[in-house]
Amino acid sequence: MRKFIIKTSFFIGIPLILVVLVYLLADPFKTNKKFDLANVNTLNREYLSTELYLKNEKSQQYNSFIFGSSKGCGLNTYKWKSHLPEGSRQFLFQAWGETITGIYQKIKFLDKRKVNIDNAIILIDIPTSFSKIQEPTTAIELKHYKLSGRSKLHFHTTLFVEFLKPSAILKAIGEIFEKPENKINFDTLSNDWNKSSRLNWSKIPEQDSTLNKMRFGKRPKTEQQSRSLITPEFEDILHKIAQLLKKHKTNFKIIITPAYNQIGINEDDLALIEKIFMKENVFDFSGKNLLTEDKYNFSDINHFDEIVGWKMLDEIYGQ
Repeated sequence: MRKFIIKTSFFIGIPLILVVLVYLLADPFKTNKKFDLANVNTLNREYLSTELYLKNEKSQQYNSFIFGSSKGCGLNTYKWKSHLPEGSRQFLFQAWGETITGIYQKIKFLDKRKVNIDNAIILIDIPTSFSKIQEPTTAIELKHYKLSGRSKLHFHTTLFVEFLKPSAILKAIGEIFEKPENKINFDTLSNDWNKSSRLNWSKIPEQDSTLNKMRFGKRPKTEQQSRSLITPEFEDILHKIAQLLKKHKTNFKIIITPAYNQIGINEDDLALIEKIFMKENVFDFSGKNLLTEDKYNFSDINHFDEIVGWKMLDEIYGQ
């Protein structure tokens, strides 16, 4: 029996040790080593956003934030800054598949760090923003441990379990011997998903979606409305966000984002959001409108072009 246990431990232990070594050497999610701008091809956008914020926090002293999902890529923060008071220092605090829960975690995180939140834009996607209360467990959406309140051990254990797939292990082995080229596809100060945004923000963007025109499917001829998505749990989170914004005397805007499918926000949900945040602060671009009618205003069926973000900002801030 003892020999059997030793042999079993040997055959299980050695491969496991090798897998752990591959994981540590390849660092597939770029989360094992100290955050370095030369090593940023992480899949997890929230991890990158949080680490970039912490890296620049003291030097930049950010006081203006855009919170939201990947749709935030359509907003140029330097264009936004042109609408803000002098001295505003902006940051795109973004996460893939961001929910209202994640946005609340980020605002609470900043509040606990005694950060001034002078200006804010909160992006609400229908239905993604109200898709789940629970913390996601996939590598691409896993919450940063400094935001979730969970331990660093839990964060890395979850990523390691996600790594335990033959395809992921083989890919990591290849990267040990041939390092992938790391490209910085974001602004290293504002976190815009466009490193040239500091230079060309004042130039009106062009539609870039014509290359994807074959991917666009048919849309309903008449406007359709989403089912009600705001549960009592989500309503409570919205109230908590509003309380923090009030505490900081934040000049904020709530944007219901435009979508290619032209599904409008549920009228009861919209009324509730307007009640919590005051109607004058809520801007609904969902459903059928001038921005969504032109399908080439979307880089793909999930994301709007920068020209849309440009027009929304001008409309919201009255230019």
